[in-house]
Amino acid sequence: MKPVPPEWADQVAATLSAGHFLCHVFHLDYVLKKGADPAAFQKAMLDAEGAEYPAEHNVGHLYHAKPQLAAFYEGLDPLARFNPGIGGTRRS
Repeated sequence: MKPVPPEWADQVAATLSAGHFLCHVFHLDYVLKKGADPAAFQKAMLDAEGAEYPAEHNVGHLYHAKPQLAAFYEGLDPLARFNPGIGGTRRS
């Protein structure tokens, strides 16, 4: 796992790491200092790491699904009844 890029390191108060037992998935969580912009920090970190969602936890409601994944969701649930709004898709 790469460290925080130098231009963002001064915004981090603490770094927490965790992993899933036996599946080789690791998470890094950052506690930001007061006054830091969490949305800008998250975007910078995802861009720097080359991370892509969905990852192991899928897109949920925090991230937008790529068009191919959104089409897959809509094909499985054309009326958006099971997981409305998942991946930024329509809610009904």
